[in-house]
Amino acid sequence: MRARRGSERLVASVRLGIFLVVAACTLAGGSRADLLPTLGIAGAAITYGVLLFILQHRVTSAWVPWVVSAIDVSLASSVLLVLVVLGYPLAAVNNRVMFDWYFVAVTLAALRFDWRLCAWTTSLAFAQYLGIFGYVAFHIDLATASSETHGSFVPAQFVGRLLMLGGHGAAVVALTQWARHLRLMVGTDQLTGLLQRRPFFERIEEELQRADMSRTQLSVAIFDVDQFKRFNDLFGHLAGDRALQRIGERLRNSVRTTDLVARYGGEEFVIAFPRMDVELAMRRAEALRSEIGTLQLGPNDAPLTISGGVASWPEDGESFEAVLQRADERLYNAKASGRNLIIGPRPVGLPSAG
Repeated sequence: MRARRGSERLVASVRLGIFLVVAACTLAGGSRADLLPTLGIAGAAITYGVLLFILQHRVTSAWVPWVVSAIDVSLASSVLLVLVVLGYPLAAVNNRVMFDWYFVAVTLAALRFDWRLCAWTTSLAFAQYLGIFGYVAFHIDLATASSETHGSFVPAQFVGRLLMLGGHGAAVVALTQWARHLRLMVGTDQLTGLLQRRPFFERIEEELQRADMSRTQLSVAIFDVDQFKRFNDLFGHLAGDRALQRIGERLRNSVRTTDLVARYGGEEFVIAFPRMDVELAMRRAEALRSEIGTLQLGPNDAPLTISGGVASWPEDGESFEAVLQRADERLYNAKASGRNLIIGPRPVGLPSAG
């Protein structure tokens, strides 16, 4: 959500900046005779930009970028429809200024780095523009229609516009896909191949949005390797790194594809279980504790154990940070209770002196 909020604020700022620059240039280059309508159009555009600026700064819901992108596209389509209603169909079909706003809308969508949003915005622009064109083509003969001020309909130019819009949409979709790939690469822990803390939190906020809409639970477990410092002192840091790699691999391979596994820091790991109640999450955490306890992770088949704390949203807190804090407190209690133990709303497993 932090990433999405930042993107929305950037989009709002860029849009408002575009309107301010265009309005200033239009007013500076316009004639006195056209001053009143020019002021009205400039004022309406700036008001539109300010309203969306306020919306995108204050509302953080997941629906905001989808609705705002639809509004951006519909802005151009509304102006074209007004031209059709006023009796200037060729002005609507041949209008370069408002058609180019479709490109701006798609580019603004790309600033969110969500390929689905880019595809949606491009498809919506296509659908609305072709709908307007179809209405005009149904009511007048474009092959013979012409105007001194708005020219005539040229099929090659029309097809070229559509190809350029489609190519632009495809390019931004590819760009956002590649950006996501790079972000995942940067957000991956080099030692274990798991998520790092920051991308983990970004993904969690998305899962919380889904859980809130579907009224389901989201459980989280924090694990810490017991007495890992002593293990490093006995066998060396290279052996410690190999042990963390194997633990991370076991955690990743033992959960569902929808679960999120991350190296939280040092010898700590965290797993989020979307759409899973805390009782089932505790059983899964206990199974992982048992599996890792059987691994021979050090020289001379030296074992390692883990302790864990389990909590769930929304029972243990309204925010994920609060839920994570609750799980961390239970992890601390598991350590204090003898290690090799999972603690949730109730203890699971048997304490060990290891």
